[in-house]
Parts: sequence; C-alpha cells; structure tokens
Amino acid sequence: MTDREQDGVPSTSILIAFESAARLGNFSYAARELGTSQSAVSRHIASLEKQLSARLFERSRTGVSLTAAGLLYRKAVLVGLGALRAGAAEVSALSDEEPSEVVVACSEEVSHLFVTPRIEALREALGPGTPIRVFAHPHGSATIPPNTEADVLLTWNEGTAAPEDRAAIAAEAVGAFCSPGYAALHAEVLAGPVTGWGGLTFLCTTGSEEHRASWETWFAAAGRPASEPRYVLHDSYTHALDAALAGRGVVLGWRHLVWRYVESGLLAALSGGFVETSRRFHAALTPRGRNRPLARRCLTCFGGGS
Repeated sequence: MTDREQDGVPSTSILIAFESAARLGNFSYAARELGTSQSAVSRHIASLEKQLSARLFERSRTGVSLTAAGLLYRKAVLVGLGALRAGAAEVSALSDEEPSEVVVACSEEVSHLFVTPRIEALREALGPGTPIRVFAHPHGSATIPPNTEADVLLTWNEGTAAPEDRAAIAAEAVGAFCSPGYAALHAEVLAGPVTGWGGLTFLCTTGSEEHRASWETWFAAAGRPASEPRYVLHDSYTHALDAALAGRGVVLGWRHLVWRYVESGLLAALSGGFVETSRRFHAALTPRGRNRPLARRCLTCFGGGS
C-alpha cells in the first residue's frame, strides 16, 4: 500500500474504476469502458474496500449494486473527480489562451502616437504568433466601457488596478511645439519671451477627458501672452497635432507622445520648456489581463521607457 493510500486517498485509477462500476452496475462493463480486464477492476474494488474497511458493492450473478456505504462514498468520489476535471479544464484553458490575441484599450490618440510606434517591439515581446488588437476609444481612456474585453488599459486614470498590476510609463510633461516652417516664419516672435506670443495661433482640442493639462497650465509656468491668445479648436488631439505638422500653429505636446516627431525633424520644441505635473501615464491590467502572462509582458514592454 502506498503512503497516499495509507492517508486514505486511493489512486485515481482505483477511483475511476469504482465510479465506472457504480454507474454501470457491472464490473465487466466497467472493464470494457476503461479498456482493461474484469479481473483488474475487481482487484481495484477489492483494494478499495480493504482500504476503507467497508463493503461497497453487493455482488450478484447479474451484476453489482452499491451498498449504503458505497452510495455515500460514490458522492464523495463524484465531487473529487469533478474537481479534478474542472481544474484540468482551467489549466488547459490557460495553456490554450497563450496564443490567443492580446487586447490593448486606449484613446485614439494614444493608439496613434504611442502604441503604433511600439507595435513591433510589442510583437517581439509577446511572440510573433500572438495577435494584437488595439481597442481605440474616440473619447479618451476614461470613457472606455468597463466591460470591454481588454487585457491592458493605457490611461492617465489609475482606476482600481493594484500597484503590481500597473506600470508607470511617463510623468506628465507638456511643452510647446510647431513645425520647422512655422518656427521659421515666426522666428523673431518665438525668439522672445512667451509674453510676446499673442499673435500666434494656439491649437487645442474641444475635449478634456484624456488630459488635464492645458494651455492655461503651461502659460501659468512659462508665462502668458500679453494679448489674448488666438485658439483654434480641433475635435481630437491627433487633428490638432496634424494641424501643427502642417504649419498651422503651435500645439501643446506631451513629451512621451510627440518626441519622436522632434527627433525626426517634423516638429520643433519651442522655448518655455516642459511643465511637469504629479500625474503619470501608465499601463494597467484589467481583471481579464491580470491572470494572463502575456498581458503582464505588455506591462514590461510599455513600461520600458519612451
């Protein structure tokens, strides 16, 4: 007898033989179902009855039936085997889940300006066979429905994610940017203090859900134009950025979102520097992503810097 059997836990093969014989009412039928011999099933049952010191079956010429002890034990065996099967299914589901798609939820601007430039690095981190889907919400990450089947949320709003389920990406830092052509056209004004920038066009958006920082925030730190600034509103940040790239004004830029445009020479960083706040942009696991190793790799990838 094994140590496990001495502890009152029979082997799985014995329990399966017992369950089959109890359900079918016949040792021969159980042997046929299990692909073994009747004598092997009989030995399993005899071993089980000896271990439990109880007779589990009434034998007859036509088959077997459970005793009162057998009925009681069958209930326990069904619960135990059911739990084992459920656990195996859960583990199998986790294994099968690994190649399935990973869903990243974010605002449209973050999808365009942050995720897209990093998509190849993300594919490398997750494996070339892992599909990546980006759920880009037009009104900012704060308005993404809570039932979205996403694994990772890119947002300024920390929400309810535990510290171990999120990764800080960048502190909020905003500055003034424009195209090199616009900078050359207004070189004399831009060379002076911000107080003299009243004649410039300042590009901004109509919504404020995604970012708290605004031109007023930046002016408070860098200086405010002496005359009332001329604002041109756009319905999204990406449209405002496109207008700046086209030379139609100055845009407020989040360093981690627009710096690649500066490095490529498409935008010029203006004087006044960056204004930093206490907020941080981060990636957070959703309840679905919390249990997925692939989603945690996204945190590592996104949190690796700009």
